[in-house]
Amino acid sequence: MAVSNGTLQVLRAVRTSDVSDALDSMGFQQRYEMDPAMRPLYFGIRFAGIAHTAEYDLINKPLGAMSYEEFDERQYKPGPEGLWHEAGPWGAPDEVLVIDAKRSRAGILGSANTLGGRIKGVGGYVIDGTCRDSSECVLQKTPVFCTVRSMAHPMGRIGPVSDSQPIVCAGVRVEPGDVIVADDDGVMVVPQALADEVARRATLIQDKDRPGRRRSYETLGLPLDDTVR
Repeated sequence: MAVSNGTLQVLRAVRTSDVSDALDSMGFQQRYEMDPAMRPLYFGIRFAGIAHTAEYDLINKPLGAMSYEEFDERQYKPGPEGLWHEAGPWGAPDEVLVIDAKRSRAGILGSANTLGGRIKGVGGYVIDGTCRDSSECVLQKTPVFCTVRSMAHPMGRIGPVSDSQPIVCAGVRVEPGDVIVADDDGVMVVPQALADEVARRATLIQDKDRPGRRRSYETLGLPLDDTVR
């Protein structure tokens, strides 16, 4: 059953720590926490959305020398003459693109295609692999979590395997339709069958935490922020 919009909104309001604690309480300790190597491009990225999965695998097809004109024509050309092909079409509201790229240095995500996805409504990107053009992605405030940064293009280095199929990303099995929750602490996967109960428990955990932190803020004279209101 698809995750409801109400549940998705709740999971956008809680922390990954709340989600982790909720899953712990349900007997799923450490099963849905992505490898700590999965880090945000910059601090302050926070999103939750529905997983759109893709998988790539390493290849070894170094490009031969060619004129720049031929390279320019072939780089993104459709069909067998093209030097690069993505796993499948993606880009929809509430979607998080989740990619198993075998921790490759080949930069599947970059400043251009992530902007294109955001125009279509994509809420975030999670790749066990590379985001290149990282400084531009930071300037654009592109919500990317990755395990590698590199300047390398994927052509000749990695190729598509599947789109919208179950994958393993940073050590966690992800199925299309699962919920991805990400913040500065890392990335959590919430299986769609568990999403309603995880959202309920995570809210209770967060609501119990807020009053004590608010009292500490008041004692210290700190200005109240959204985490304690």
